[in-house]
Amino acid sequence: MKLYSTEDDFLIKRSNGLTLSNKDVKILENNDINYLECHSLEELIFVIEETLNNQDSEELEELSIKLGEYNYYNYTEK
Repeated sequence: MKLYSTEDDFLIKRSNGLTLSNKDVKILENNDINYLECHSLEELIFVIEETLNNQDSEELEELSIKLGEYNYYNYTEK
């Protein structure tokens, strides 16, 4: 368990408007997912889930859950 955040954990607004950490980007790139082609978190989550249908990746599955929660808490009207 990490006791402190690293530079890779901080969220950064990317050129396509998505807010992702450097760690998130590394996971996506390692799984050949071009996040720059996605224009919303919903679209990115869909691409991740499509990838998970073809391969198993615990790291990618955790990212999908994290992004889903971030999307819900930040963009869903309550």
